[in-house]
Amino acid sequence: MATKKPVVEDDARDASLRVSKRIRDGLKAAAAVMGRPLYDVTNEAINNYLSGLKLGDPLQAIRRINSGARRQSR
Repeated sequence: MATKKPVVEDDARDASLRVSKRIRDGLKAAAAVMGRPLYDVTNEAINNYLSGLKLGDPLQAIRRINSGARRQSR
């Protein structure tokens, strides 16, 4: 007997797919208007998004943990 997924998961997945489709359609339209290949426009959009994220130094936490471990082992 097959089990049904909870409705909440389905709703979240459907919403995610709707957003993804809107983004994809927007990128296709932008590429067509600019006369550029879709992959160029998509890569540019992804790079712009990633450059706007404030991630900080991802290795900082690792360095902090390692320096603390060295102090405790002495």
